[in-house]
Amino acid sequence: MDMTKKHDWGLIIAGILLVLCALLFLIAPSLTLVTITAIAGVAFLVSGIFDIANYVRFRSTMSLSGWALAYAILDIIIGLMFLIHPLAFSAVIPWVVGAFFIVFGVFEAIASFKIRNAGAQLWGWMLFSGIVSALCGLTFFIVPAAFSIFLSVFILMRGVSMLFYGWSTGRAMMV
Repeated sequence: MDMTKKHDWGLIIAGILLVLCALLFLIAPSLTLVTITAIAGVAFLVSGIFDIANYVRFRSTMSLSGWALAYAILDIIIGLMFLIHPLAFSAVIPWVVGAFFIVFGVFEAIASFKIRNAGAQLWGWMLFSGIVSALCGLTFFIVPAAFSIFLSVFILMRGVSMLFYGWSTGRAMMV
C-alpha cells in the first residue's frame, strides 16, 4: 500500500515553537538570561548531587580525593545561588559563556599556527574562526544582552530550518 505523507507536522510545529521562543528572547533578553540562569542552577545542583553520590559510592574503589567531594559541594552551592537569586546571577551567565568563547578562540588561533607549520591548508579559516569566537566572547562581557541576541538568532535559524525541513522534506513514500 502506497501512502504519501505531504508534510512532517512534528517538525513544523517544533519550528514554529522555536521561532516564537527566538522572538521572545529578542523582545525580552533579561527574561532570557534569568531563565537560562535558573536552568544552569538546576544543572549545577543535579551535577553536584550526582557527584556526591558517586564520591560516596566509589571513593574507596577508585581512591577519589577530597577534591572530588569539594568540587561536588561547589556545584551544589553554585546551583543553589543561581536558583535562589536567578535575577542577580543572570549577569554572570554571559560572562561565563564569554570566557569560554574567549579561551576557545585563543586556543583555536594558537592551534591554527601549529597546523600551518605542519602544512595544513585550512589554517587560515581556523585562525579566522578563533578570532571571531574570541570577539564574540568579548562582546558577551561588554554587552551581556548580546548573549540573548546571539542565542535568539541561533534558535531562530534552527526554527526556520525545521519549518523548511518539515514542509519540504516531510514527504515520505511508505510501502
